[in-house]
Amino acid sequence: MFTSRVRRIGVRSIALAAPLSLSVANAVECDMAQVATHRGDANITSIYGANEGIPSLYYRANMDVNTDGAARSYHPSDPRGRSLALNNIANAITGIFDAAGNDVSCQPRSGACFTRFIETFEAARDADYNPNGHPRIETRHVIPWSQPQNSDWAKPCTISGGPNAGHFVSQTALLVDSRKDECDQERYLDSLRFKANVLPGRAVWRSQGVVTDEGDLVVARERSSGRINFAVNGDVGPATSIGEGSIALAASLSNVTLRGNETYDEIRALAHADVDYLIFPRDDIRRIVGAGTPFTQEDIDRAGQALFERWGGAERLDACAALPR
Repeated sequence: MFTSRVRRIGVRSIALAAPLSLSVANAVECDMAQVATHRGDANITSIYGANEGIPSLYYRANMDVNTDGAARSYHPSDPRGRSLALNNIANAITGIFDAAGNDVSCQPRSGACFTRFIETFEAARDADYNPNGHPRIETRHVIPWSQPQNSDWAKPCTISGGPNAGHFVSQTALLVDSRKDECDQERYLDSLRFKANVLPGRAVWRSQGVVTDEGDLVVARERSSGRINFAVNGDVGPATSIGEGSIALAASLSNVTLRGNETYDEIRALAHADVDYLIFPRDDIRRIVGAGTPFTQEDIDRAGQALFERWGGAERLDACAALPR
């Protein structure tokens, strides 16, 4: 799902002198075995886990761009993401219902189905989200809702002030500052500032009995360039989808510095076809910086690089990259 916010992102990555050969003609071994299989809409992906040493997981997939957590992700006046928003509102909606309360959700969200999502949203918006006798939408875990004091029903939260006032608040599973209110954008992981991976919904991937979830440190490597970035598990996506990263991560893997005024199409173009993902399920950035302490991308970079080197670094990742996909 897509997101945004206008600010320059400093690209901090490890760029290797040349693309990696990905051959394992050396003494270093990956030392991982298959622990799970992810079945997607079109692909089956093998998930590998370390049986000893530092708990770790590896898989290979593409990288679509997730905008959630950025203040410009969604706007009520721009449901198709043509001017104000970096994403179309259909990507934020988890269910649509007609005026009689019947679930009219459909798949895949293209063509007539996409139009149904957009038109149902517009009808709900134009009725001020009144669920009584009007079409209704749900945005669970993507846009939070609250009930204003002068209203008899809940409405999706919007940003009240600043340059992004009027945009919907965009949630992420990982919270940067849990002390902030649910309708405060600063509570969530900003896709433009933080490098983050998106886990498939209902994924239960274990290394040495430890299940990965939000907050765990991640290494992402774009295979054609060999460029490495450090990230965290920042959000959860559809159960059938694998291979998704924040705007900051996708841009940095391309060695692109964001201008701050990118369009929806430009954000989508940051996607990658082939990425190595390495996850450390025991190493949660929140525990590393201290419970309740807001963390920064610099914290992620520092902790991720040190852990990656202890794990075996790029040489061991080369060996894992030769595993069957």
